[in-house]
Amino acid sequence: MADDLTGPQLAAVRHRISNASPDLTDPQVSVGAVVADLAVELDGAVLDAASLANLDRDLEHGPGMSDASVAERRALVALVCWLVLDPAVRSDPGIQEAAQARGGLSAWMLGLVATIPRQLSGLRPVGRWVEDDSAREELARAFLGAAGVLPAGESPSVANDRWLAVSTAYQRELLTAMAQEAARAEALAKALAEARAKEAAAHYVPS
Repeated sequence: MADDLTGPQLAAVRHRISNASPDLTDPQVSVGAVVADLAVELDGAVLDAASLANLDRDLEHGPGMSDASVAERRALVALVCWLVLDPAVRSDPGIQEAAQARGGLSAWMLGLVATIPRQLSGLRPVGRWVEDDSAREELARAFLGAAGVLPAGESPSVANDRWLAVSTAYQRELLTAMAQEAARAEALAKALAEARAKEAAAHYVPS
């Protein structure tokens, strides 16, 4: 999930998410403008044409993308911006070091707004990321992991274990794998039973 840099407390990030305004998930919000303004606020960076084109591509309809999917991606980008705007987050020493390693705060932020929607889109209804406690933890851990830091007070192994415990995508993969394993076990048991029945029939001698 992250390097060995330590970032903010997970509880602080979760609390920030819980305080997000409903306006952030409003489809009418110009998320691209929010990202561009945030880049200027972070370190005075004016997004170049390539960055703006990439952002527009991520936030507009693509092949097979529904209106709901686009709205969800936009909402997740807005929530990422809301987290980055928190002075306690962006001034955290671990965050500062991780951002500098990625070319500065604005470049670091652009990486987050590209990564988080790809990672979390399609997993939960938009409003649940703010309203539901487990969803807030999933978003908070995804944010810190993509930001390049560990939650304060957690080792890499603990952070990874706790991420897997709340990751909707991982839990779905786990359930799918368990179901496939159960199906294979059932098929094997059936095949063994049929083989035993055939063997018994072959050795059967009528009295």
